[in-house]
Parts: sequence; structure tokens; C-alpha cells
Amino acid sequence: MSDYIIAKYVRLSRDDAYSDSLSIPNQKALLDNHIETLGISNSEVLEFVDNGFTGTNLERPALQEMLGLVQSGGVNCILVKDFSRFARNEIESSYYIEKIFPLYRIRFISVSDGFDSDDYNDSTGGMEVAFKFLLHEYYSYDLSRKVKSARRIKMKSGDNIVANAVYGYQKNMTTGKWEPDAEAAEVVRLIYRKALESMPVSQIRCILSAARYPTPQEYIKIKRGKEIVPEYAWESRAVINILENEQYIGSYVSGKYEQKKILSRNRILADKSEWIVIPDSHPPIISKEDFNAVQELLGRIKGARSEKPIDRLLNCENRSDRSRMAHGEKINPTPPYGYTRSCGEQWEQTEPTASRVREIFDMTLCGLSCMEISKMLREAGYPTPSEHIKLMRGHDISPECLWSEGIVRRILKNAQYTGAYVSGKVRWDTETGKKYSMMESDWIVIPDKHPAIITQDAYDQVQERIRYGTERRKNTRPRDILFNGGILKCGCCGYGLRYSDVSNTHYYHCIHTISIPDAECHKMKVNACDLDNAVLTTIKKQAEIVLGSIDMSGFRKPNVETRQIDECESRIKELSEQRQDCYERFMCGEIDRDTFLSMKSDYTALIENLNTQASLYRQIGRDKEAQKKIAEFAAEAVSETATPKDILNALVEKILVFPGNHLEIHWKFADFTENN
Repeated sequence: MSDYIIAKYVRLSRDDAYSDSLSIPNQKALLDNHIETLGISNSEVLEFVDNGFTGTNLERPALQEMLGLVQSGGVNCILVKDFSRFARNEIESSYYIEKIFPLYRIRFISVSDGFDSDDYNDSTGGMEVAFKFLLHEYYSYDLSRKVKSARRIKMKSGDNIVANAVYGYQKNMTTGKWEPDAEAAEVVRLIYRKALESMPVSQIRCILSAARYPTPQEYIKIKRGKEIVPEYAWESRAVINILENEQYIGSYVSGKYEQKKILSRNRILADKSEWIVIPDSHPPIISKEDFNAVQELLGRIKGARSEKPIDRLLNCENRSDRSRMAHGEKINPTPPYGYTRSCGEQWEQTEPTASRVREIFDMTLCGLSCMEISKMLREAGYPTPSEHIKLMRGHDISPECLWSEGIVRRILKNAQYTGAYVSGKVRWDTETGKKYSMMESDWIVIPDKHPAIITQDAYDQVQERIRYGTERRKNTRPRDILFNGGILKCGCCGYGLRYSDVSNTHYYHCIHTISIPDAECHKMKVNACDLDNAVLTTIKKQAEIVLGSIDMSGFRKPNVETRQIDECESRIKELSEQRQDCYERFMCGEIDRDTFLSMKSDYTALIENLNTQASLYRQIGRDKEAQKKIAEFAAEAVSETATPKDILNALVEKILVFPGNHLEIHWKFADFTENN
């Protein structure tokens, strides 16, 4: 086994492919030549190549594999052609080169930049290196602007620059134009036929799911040859997107979205006047007449949902109904999911639907999204609210259990689960015969009208999550979370624990058994601050024990094993030459065959014995080096010279959390616990 591991990292983006000097073979040749000049004996070279990946972020498979070896102590030196091959982001480049690599004693070399971390004696490389970081990052910004401009020019010329055609079409690999995909195009025509029959979108969605048509996302994966099990769970939003897409009449539409800022992955919907629309760009699936008729129907639906002035609607509504609602008389024919109407017109909780509502709220408070919750409800085989009503009324149906995000979200936003009676959410305009949604401030709300399924506190917490959405939770989430990257796992089911912050309470919890009440880790939570303190305290105590059991003075002595290995290799070389000389004497007739074979056997035995001794010395050296590394990490943990996250990543492989706040720490170095 080699004593010194060199990682050779090569990256080529799509834009770099136009430069011969940046080609992968040229980068490899440059790095190989530099490795030879280093003159490091008994070294092993590992090669990591990312072809077609941008340098503006670190989400690259080969780079992540190399950084994983860095954390496990499997790399001693990293070579790149220049700083931009490693990363074009100034902050990330500086963080790794100035913080992470020195922590793991990694030598970093940028050949074209003339940078070798061993030449700077723990300094950062000065203003020159920092300026190169900024220069590479500016190049990425400038290149991004040019690419964006070139893409828009191609859009205006009618070139389909998107990788995939819209659902219903397939891309001709020769011409680049879209052609109807017979199977998917027939589904699109079915959706439009049903819409022209004035069928509601929700009913169209159910028809598609019942006919077991794969959703657009599932259909794309199947066409690409991926082995998946389709769920056929069509969403109303997917149906509406198809009904509103002008590209089904043959028009090429692009430029609908634009980046919030350069190099950002977040996109926003551009103003419709900025869209690029080229008619008759490809064969239509839907006629323009049918498309326009559907848009008119959709416009009526959207218009019916718009908010109107309260004074006009109050004057034209049925005043008798409003008076009854104001006095708490429940005029709704059907109570919400989770309740049933008693003989006295009062609502009563009904099982198991009430428990299911509590389960949905609990899962939301544990950090699950509406999509994740709907998927879990589908897998559990629970009938949807509409299917439950039909079953309660005695209808002979086979529930399909096609829960959607919209169904879950409506349950989460229904304040009536807190026991309050809510009415007056819609009004009828007697002049037009249309129904309009009213502002929340104009609803009639009467608290404590029926038994509550959800507490007011839990309901308010859920509304806060819904109101501000996923982006707010990400932005307000502390950036110094100690455990990430899957290091923290449930000791019962083995899945990673999820971090959540609700009402300024930070904790980790297991979400994978939340719908399994009998599971040992069902709703298991552990306070984040307590867990952080417990783990860091354990690491520090263990580090003190390690430091007390290791003789640090031995690390400052000359490397005896290296001298012994050199002596063995020198002796092996002498014996090999003597064995060769013996063979030449035999060929010249100076010694007979039996004498030659006897001498050859003796020399071979001596060489094998020396090789065994050299291997033993190398193993001793590796053990000492590993022990030295453990001692260094332990010293940094005790003195707190490194950040807690860096120490954790360096020493801990995983942490298992069991009910009752019991922890089990698995160390990356076996010697770290053997010294205890």
C-alpha cells in the first residue's frame, strides 16, 4: 500500500470544450508531468474527472467523491490545473483552500497558477491568490450573461433549445423540431375533449388516474428507460398547465421564465409581453378553435373566484341565510372531513377520519410537505374525503385513494378543525348568478361551536408554515446546524433525522415512522441544543482520554521506520543483483545447474523475508501516522482551535439516536475508542 496518496482533479464544462488547452487529456498530461517533478516516492495517484459540469458550485459527483476521501483521511495531496478547475466561486474556493484542506493536512497545488500550499507556511497566499479567485468568479458572471444573450437570440429564431419537448410531443433528434408523440398526444386530446364538455378539472384528473395514464413526469422517465412504478396520481395543476399551454396549437413559446440573478438557480415568471411566441412552429395537437374555447371556459372559472366589493354582494345575497349563519346555524349540507352531523344538527367527531386529520397536522408540524403527506396517505390506502362521503352514503365504489397536495392543503387551512364554525366564505351575485370568494376578514367565525379535533396552538403553527412557505423556512433556518450530510440517524429505523424549528423550538425528529403508531421511534424528538452539547462534550472527553494515553514525544522523533525501510530496500536491491549475477555465471558455465538453483533459492528466500520486514515497517509507519492524525484531531477538539462541525466531520462517521435520548457514536478511527 502506498504511503502517499495524490488526488488529480480534472473538470471540463460545456463552454470549456471549445478550448484545446482545457481539454481533459491536456489537463491530465499537465498534471502527470507536474507529479513527476514532485519526486514523491511510493505514491499512488487517484484520478477524479467531472466532464460537463459548471464550476460555479460544488455539486459535482467526482469532486464530492474526492472531498469524501479528504474527510476520511484518504488523500494527502490535491492537484488541479488552475483554481477555476476546482471552483469559480471565490467564497467556496477560499473556504476549502484556507480552512478545510489545512485542517486535514492536505497539500493543495494549482499548477498553472504556481500555487503550492507547502510554500506558504499556513498563510493564505496573499492578495495575488485572492485576486485570482475573484477573477474566475467574474469570468463566470460575464459568461453567464453572454450565454443568456445567445440563448435568447436562438429562441427568437425559433430554435428549440430545451432538452425535452412538452408532454404530448417528442423531439426529432435530426431536425431538432417537435413531433406529436402518439400515446401522450392522445391523452392531451382527451383532456381537451373533457374540458370542452364543461367537465371540472378535478373530475378530469380522476378520469386520467382511473384510466392509469402515467403523469407527465412519470411518462418522461418511462420514455428515458428508467425503471419506475407509476402512481398515476394526476394533480389538478398538471391538467390546468396542459389546458393553458399554447404550444399544443403549434406555437413555439419560450422565454417564459427568467433568472432572479446571474448564476442563481431560482427562476421567476417573466411578463407575458416578454415571451417569445412563434406561430406554426410544429404540428398542432389541438385546433386553435378548441384551444380558444377552453381558455374562455377557464376564464369564467377564474372570474368566478375573483373577489368583488363586499357592499354589492351583501346587498344581493340571501339575507335569511346570512342571518342563520350569524347565529351559528349550520346550513352547510355536509360537515368537513373528520366530522359527522348528529340528529340535533350538531357536528360530532367521527373515527377514523378525525384521527387522520390529526395525523395530517402532526406530519406538517414535523416538517413534511403537502406532497410528502399526500404520497404517504396514498400508500396507506386511505379513501379521499370525497370517497369517504360516498362510502358513508352507501355508494358502491372502489376507493382509489388518490390524495393530492390540494386536498391536504385544504384540510390544513380549515379553521373549523379548531372547533370554530366558519361560514360566509362565498357569496352569490343574484345579478349575474356567479359565486365569488370573499376576503377572510368578511367571513363569519363563531368559536367553540363544536368539538375541536386540532388545538388552536397547533393550527396556528401550521398556518405559519403555510403562510411563509418553504423559502422562508430555509432563509430563517440557522446556517450553523451542527449535523448535516446524513450523519445523524434514527437508531431504530436507520433513516436520517430531520431538523425542524417550530415556534423557536429547534429539534431533530424521525419522520419515517410518523404514520406507524406501533413503531418504537414513532414521533421521536430530541432537542437540538441538548444533542449538540451532548455530542460535543462526549467528543471532548474522549479526546482528553486519547491525549492522555498517547505518547506525543514519539511523534517528534525521527521516523525510524523510514530508515529501516530504506535499509531493507537497499539490501533487496543488492540481493537481486547477486541473484542476477549468479544466473550469468550459470549461463557462462562457471557453476553447475544444481549450485545455481540452490543459490537462487537462498537469494529468493532472503528477498521475500526482507520484503516481509519492509511491509511490516510500512504498516508500523501507517499506524503511527494514523495515531498522529488522531492525536492532532484530539488536540484540536480539546483546545477548540477548529470549528465543532469540522471536528465532528473529521472524527465521527455517524450518530445513532434512540428513544429516551440514548446516543451511540460511531467513530471514523477505531483507535479513537480503543485508547479508552
